[in-house]
Amino acid sequence: MLYFIVHSDTLSVFKKSSDIDSVHLELKVKFHHNLISIDNNSKLLSSVIAQALDELGEKIDLENKEAAIAIDDSILSHSLSNISKKKQSNLSENIKEELKSKWKELFKNYFSISESKKSSKNIFHTVGMNHYLREKIKLNFNNFGIDIRFLVPISSVVLSGIKSTQYAVTKSSRIYSIFNYSKKGFSVHSGSFTGKEKGFKRIIGLGNVIKIKEKDLKTPNLKYIIFNDIKVVEFLAKIIKDSTPILNFVKPFGVQILGDESHSKAKMILDKSDYSYLFRYLQSGIAGILTLGLLSLTLVTISDVDFVYNETPLNVQEVSEKKQSIPSISRLDKYRINSYAIIDEFFIIGESDNMSKIQSIVMIDNRISIDTKSNDGIGGTYIAKSSKLPFIDQSMSVYDLITLVSNLDNANQFKRINGSFLDMASDNLVIRCDSIDISMKILESIKQYNNLILRKIAYTKSDNSVHLYVTVLRS
Repeated sequence: MLYFIVHSDTLSVFKKSSDIDSVHLELKVKFHHNLISIDNNSKLLSSVIAQALDELGEKIDLENKEAAIAIDDSILSHSLSNISKKKQSNLSENIKEELKSKWKELFKNYFSISESKKSSKNIFHTVGMNHYLREKIKLNFNNFGIDIRFLVPISSVVLSGIKSTQYAVTKSSRIYSIFNYSKKGFSVHSGSFTGKEKGFKRIIGLGNVIKIKEKDLKTPNLKYIIFNDIKVVEFLAKIIKDSTPILNFVKPFGVQILGDESHSKAKMILDKSDYSYLFRYLQSGIAGILTLGLLSLTLVTISDVDFVYNETPLNVQEVSEKKQSIPSISRLDKYRINSYAIIDEFFIIGESDNMSKIQSIVMIDNRISIDTKSNDGIGGTYIAKSSKLPFIDQSMSVYDLITLVSNLDNANQFKRINGSFLDMASDNLVIRCDSIDISMKILESIKQYNNLILRKIAYTKSDNSVHLYVTVLRS
């Protein structure tokens, strides 16, 4: 797994050495624009993030990697809501109404996730992330063959391993950010000992303003725990290893943690018209530049819908019945099923009347993301419908596949990478086609061999290119 930290002006990638269980910085690149200054510009955000990944990809292999990303709280928003136990039976609606009256239409701009820990009683802490920023991070990382498993606030990482009487401290330039999660809920203080920002103030929190002396942050002590990027990644790696509940922007919109444990409810069933409305609702806001504490979550009445994957929700009984009826299948067969599913889905989309409106398509495993640059109800993210695994007993070598690709069109480009897949020797082939028609011919051939697994499809309308990421299992 690769570990990334996103600051407003830099993108860093870290690796963990399994033999000595240590973390080290692989590379850091500077964004060509500060993310805070462009968070309402979808195209520029995408370009800036893609350019940074290009620079990383020149020196680091990013393809077919899983990623955990920690994002600086300076480009997020935080909020607190006090919800009595009497109102918690309709928790999402009450939080929504409280924040809507406070922030008016601003809450539409953010994808928000929330938590309430035991120590904070009725206090709900919410973190919001600009819709554009979240989607462009997901889209561009996926385009580079990176599967994002965690996208988490740095504040959630640093507070995961400290006591309620302690403070987690991060520093950017001369500015300190001081985080705490006590009985009175989440709090943030910010300030400096020099310059225009001299002095400390409470950004958000229900407790008293803390009094901080310079020596408190300059000398090691047990009250103020200083975190640099390496320490943040070390904490994040431990969270993942121990399966500790943490706020995660990859997971569904809404309340994720209750009482220090992952929160899971029965999902409401919506028809297609409801879903189309929700996607337009989530994608419609143009986010402004907001400081910590100036925006937060609205949990709409359907807060437990999985907005990330757009799959048809099920109630608890339905889930239980399906789990009993579906026989277990191997991990390899799951990848094969996903491969057939996204190929079939790509054929349907490519031959549809909507194709002219689509600017980009990313299919990874069985997740489909479509971008039309408009709120037309076509764009969004969903799960490809799985089909039965066909019986196929023939295989193809990577060399035969390369020959096939070259013979179809000598303009096709490819890159071969040796590796392993599920502990099996394999070759990974990245194929670039200059037309959808050619890519479909290649995909039709891939379906005919049991050792060819399509991992990803990436289509870009601007240059009419299609990239195919194929794993070829060796005999």
